Amino acid sequence: MKILICGFMGAGKSTLLAKFDQNSLGFECLDLDVVLSKKLGIAPDMLGSWVEQNGWEKFRKFESDSLLELTLLNKDLVIALGGGTLTGEMLNHLQKQAGTYLIHLDVPLEVCLNRVKGDLNRPLLKMKLAELENLYKARHEYFSQAHLSLTSEEINLIDGLETLVHNLTSR
Repeated sequence: MKILICGFMGAGKSTLLAKFDQNSLGFECLDLDVVLSKKLGIAPDMLGSWVEQNGWEKFRKFESDSLLELTLLNKDLVIALGGGTLTGEMLNHLQKQAGTYLIHLDVPLEVCLNRVKGDLNRPLLKMKLAELENLYKARHEYFSQAHLSLTSEEINLIDGLETLVHNLTSR
């Protein structure tokens, strides 16, 4: 089984993933940004600089290829995706993968932006608010196709991976 956590930057994907590190189900928990930074041989907090130096197109291709590799592994994984990992093409691929579930952290834009305010490792924060609002809406189109969508309140109620897997498999 593969559980992919999606949401806008600052939605709490990495924070939720940390709750799953110690799980009794045998799932390996991965943050896609950490996986990417290891592959690039840089510290995770340098990923934003790498994107600025090499461009979004190159980064998104690398991100997409890396996620595809992970989804083909024969092991149970929980993966926190980057805020822009999902595209129409990626979503189409993931929907065809048996045993792959997409979880959307549906957190309001204002909350997301407040959480990442001042984070220098987030190149998107250089955008104007109107541009971020448009990006949030565009990405929400993909996020809304998740198997399970969780509000901030519901996210707070999840105390471990077992709870999330129960919610997924009891549908």
